[in-house]
Amino acid sequence: MILEKIANRKVVTVSGSENLKEASKLMRDRHVGSLVVVKKEGLREIPVGVLTDRDIVVSTCAFGIPPDGVLVRDVMSSEFVSAKISDSFYHVLNLMKEHGIHRIPLVDGTGSISGIVTSHELLAVLADELELVVKVSDRQHEVESERRPHLL
Repeated sequence: MILEKIANRKVVTVSGSENLKEASKLMRDRHVGSLVVVKKEGLREIPVGVLTDRDIVVSTCAFGIPPDGVLVRDVMSSEFVSAKISDSFYHVLNLMKEHGIHRIPLVDGTGSISGIVTSHELLAVLADELELVVKVSDRQHEVESERRPHLL
């Protein structure tokens, strides 16, 4: 399965030069726990990092630092991992496991932001597939019962 089918295409982005207070407001207003940090190259938005609500809390709030004096680029996740929108489900799942992350921005062939996928979406797909396996087993039992009715 390729990610195009499950990716969230409504990615909320922010510039690295934005202050954390404004970034926090954007998270609140858009009901998201992370923002993809991008740099503009003409009309393209190239992802360069991810800012999570946790990044904000552990970098500023925990130390009593006001968020309006800190820039996004100063606290965004230092290790940036992205994947191609055409990559496989299992490739991204392995990237998440390897890097210990829950979300991965997805880029198109030009490197522009194209979507984002989270462990939640991956888990939902796996749950659906497990349900199909259960249905196969249930159906096998039905077919067996039809082929070989119980004789009394």
